[in-house]
Amino acid sequence: MSDAFETDTGDENLLMSRRVLMATGLMLGAASAMPAMAAAPSYAAREQGLPTDRAQRIAMIRRMRMRADAGPVFWWFRGRNYAQQGANLIPMCDLIFGALMDVRPTADGGLVISQYELGFRCALDTGVRAEKLLNPITGTMIDVPFAPVGPTKVVYNADNVLQLPPSIGGSKFTVEHVPEVFYRIGDMVCFQTHSRARAETPGQTDRVLNDMSMICSPAAEALDPKRAFASAWGHGTDVTDYARWLKMPAGSGTQTLRSIGQKASRYQDMPQDWRDMVAKADPAMAADPMGVLARSAETYRN
Repeated sequence: MSDAFETDTGDENLLMSRRVLMATGLMLGAASAMPAMAAAPSYAAREQGLPTDRAQRIAMIRRMRMRADAGPVFWWFRGRNYAQQGANLIPMCDLIFGALMDVRPTADGGLVISQYELGFRCALDTGVRAEKLLNPITGTMIDVPFAPVGPTKVVYNADNVLQLPPSIGGSKFTVEHVPEVFYRIGDMVCFQTHSRARAETPGQTDRVLNDMSMICSPAAEALDPKRAFASAWGHGTDVTDYARWLKMPAGSGTQTLRSIGQKASRYQDMPQDWRDMVAKADPAMAADPMGVLARSAETYRN
């Protein structure tokens, strides 16, 4: 079973933002928001010791993915993009991604979240931001866009239903959400997510994107009702149509991203190489990271 609704997604950057924002749905819902607890059936052996009470589970997910109280949240991911042709994976570039959020609980038990995200693509194994990359399929050099996403504001109600305007940066997004699967693995709590999205941009070919991830936290933190912020890390795999800027010929296959990342409570705890790239690309953001949330929204360019 699945639910469809309008949302925010795109290439790697927006796939990452879904991991960051969704407490259980991983997508940003607007026109017909989905109950965030529409999860897969609970199995005692798989979920040993995890809460079954709805409110307790919502609180657990919030402290794992974001935070349950007011304050900043930061996530970073780094990974590798591949061109996928059948069962063959052809490395294309590396990605270093970061997102920052301001979380504000509401009096009715919901959350208001403002977010801004920024990813940098690098030639393989260089760790240096690239302005041009070699397309390994066509053999041509291509321009790499500088494409921040946001700021975006979303609202969760008390039932953890996420709501968002149907258009982000001039593009429309529709998503099909697969219910989460929860795991207790020794001293860890994890939940697995999968969302399938379609990005519609005027004058461009539609893109289909699949986002699959696993978010994990220490059980002692995830299950502690007195804790608002649990440390967490994530593993991601995305299978998508190619980003438009790659200029892939029809029939070239699909794009795959494998990534790993971590949540932080302070900007200075984000990876140094990502912060150095931010400082070079956007000195104002580096000087006042949370100040970007007061900017006008960027146009979606992926």
